[in-house]
Amino acid sequence: MMKNEVKEFKRQRILIEAAPLFAEYGFQNVAIDTIAKRLSVTKPFIYTYFENKTALLEAIYERAVNSLASGVAEILAVERPPEEQLRQFVEFYVMENIKSADLTAIFLNEEKNLPPAALKKIHAQHHSFDRSLANLIREGVKKGVFDVDDPMLASFSISGMVRWVHRWYNPNGRLKPEEIVSKMARLALNIVAYSPEKSSLTRKRTRADHR
Repeated sequence: MMKNEVKEFKRQRILIEAAPLFAEYGFQNVAIDTIAKRLSVTKPFIYTYFENKTALLEAIYERAVNSLASGVAEILAVERPPEEQLRQFVEFYVMENIKSADLTAIFLNEEKNLPPAALKKIHAQHHSFDRSLANLIREGVKKGVFDVDDPMLASFSISGMVRWVHRWYNPNGRLKPEEIVSKMARLALNIVAYSPEKSSLTRKRTRADHR
């Protein structure tokens, strides 16, 4: 492993251990000493990779955003019917929230502890996400498979629904993660008034046009 790879590995290890502490106790209630003890290292070790605790929080946000952004980009990059893209979009986002509940909790609860520049960047990334989803919905409306008069409002409704999964998800609850993912994808399609009949008709016409 190269020197830079070792450094990045240690940096990510600090983030992985700090995230559940911030999620459970809150950013203000967790000291660098606590994180160091969790990792069995000294405070100076952590300061080698992060200037202060706020820099650590910023890095956690960046890690969460980059993970979601790359997954969403992969889904949207593949050409497929709008309803399939929306389904996969929601399924991916919900499953990520379930798997990364600590990151999601921090993402939604600790914005007040971010510096203005970092907060501005996070909000810009949120807006970019919502615009991508709204554009996908517009495409579905254009193709006649969604019936929505305000794609951006529909986008806000769907993203709000999936972002709060961590608040009520219970690993010991009656639904398995895969069931929750499937059901919420169907709810998202209901929000945009998806019409399977129109979708089938559209695909038939498209195939006929290319003959």
